[in-house]
Amino acid sequence: MQASCTVLGVFLLMNLVYNYLKAIFTDPGLPPEWDEALMEDGDEDAANEDSPARRRGKRCHKCNRQKPARAHHCSVCKRCVLKMDHHCPWINNCVGFANYRYFCLFLLYLALCCVFVVITFFQSFLETMTSPRHSKLDFGSRQCISLCWIIATCIVVALALLGGFHVFLVLTNQTTIEFHTNMHMRDKARKKGEFYKNPYDLGRSRNFKQVFGPSDFWSFRWALSFLAQPAIGDGTSYPSTEFTKA
Repeated sequence: MQASCTVLGVFLLMNLVYNYLKAIFTDPGLPPEWDEALMEDGDEDAANEDSPARRRGKRCHKCNRQKPARAHHCSVCKRCVLKMDHHCPWINNCVGFANYRYFCLFLLYLALCCVFVVITFFQSFLETMTSPRHSKLDFGSRQCISLCWIIATCIVVALALLGGFHVFLVLTNQTTIEFHTNMHMRDKARKKGEFYKNPYDLGRSRNFKQVFGPSDFWSFRWALSFLAQPAIGDGTSYPSTEFTKA
């Protein structure tokens, strides 16, 4: 039993550290320089979703790079980021197209590691709180276990909120920035008697695969990022639906 518990703990910790480091050191996605962009296409070609004009997008006047759809300029990194979600101070990096999967898996494994600590230390924590004199542990050990258990529990509660929000974003194919924009667009459309739908929402299954790669959810290969296939695309263009009126 102890050996199985140790193996599980090491497995969760290794995945936690791996995804954390990948989220830190993976470039979130840098658009090409504007000078390297293709020449302007005609209106007919620009209407095509996969045309160079649509993929290139606008020009960012702050960093002089292409600004494709879903790309934003980060005021902290001083550059544009493909499919930017947010700038995360915990990884000192932007979360974008190339490292969003690692960020989500980091949250997942952090939560699982904390749940592991909560379950493993629960009996010792309970003894420390209810009958410390009958505990086989010394005072210092009881203090360490109590502190670890409380911190792990607080992190699990916090991640339930943050992680739940990002699960919603993944399944609806939104970034944090787009979530606020879409909220505003829905309110604006509602006042006009129209219905607004996120143009990148292709259904939960396809939305999930755009972040975690082509593997099916129930295969759980996506959870092992060192084995999972990368997300499809290069971060400059995305399949979308049309604006729909009620």
